[in-house]
Amino acid sequence: MATIGLYGIYTGIRGADGNVICDDKKGLSADGIYFVGTDKKEGNLGSKTANITGLAATPTKIDGNNQVVDVSNPPSSPSVAWTANEINHVVKEKILGRVSNGKGGYFDADDTVECPLIIVSQATITRKKIYFCFGRGVFNEASHNVGTNTSTAETRDDDNLTYTALTYDKFNNKPYAIFYEEDENFDEKAMFDLVFPGQKKFTNSKPATPSV
Repeated sequence: MATIGLYGIYTGIRGADGNVICDDKKGLSADGIYFVGTDKKEGNLGSKTANITGLAATPTKIDGNNQVVDVSNPPSSPSVAWTANEINHVVKEKILGRVSNGKGGYFDADDTVECPLIIVSQATITRKKIYFCFGRGVFNEASHNVGTNTSTAETRDDDNLTYTALTYDKFNNKPYAIFYEEDENFDEKAMFDLVFPGQKKFTNSKPATPSV
């Protein structure tokens, strides 16, 4: 499965009942799904990379009678290193689980926030979308590399987040699923309903292109 490009990233916030929060104050949007686009008015400048690792663990050989007789297949443990040019700062603080003091400040909280995540790329031949889906996971931000501007250049510090995927009951208790738009049985609404239960953004089964 070869891919080309990074079309975009969808995320949201899961409520205690397992459904996404459809509220732009308590969650990320009124429909439960937030697309990190490139509209400066929305405070976003799109994503550079979403490096997915840990989709498969290394099998363990089982020895017996001086030979390899079986293989144990450990569970996968995916994580995503997400680099964005800029994520709306309120959205970023919410998915990191930080708490606002109501005066422009955000503080770490003891409880984590669970977020669904869909990373969209495209097939190399057909250019049909490929969706890397994670139903549950936690974002964190480990560092910021703040550097001085020079006489000839500005020094940018991108948004760098890490997403740790968790097992998800709707994926047969596995942490991820992959969907293909070119599959004859592909149903966009069904996919988003699965990853973002209770979402209100996608209401039919026809592929839709989000506004960027």
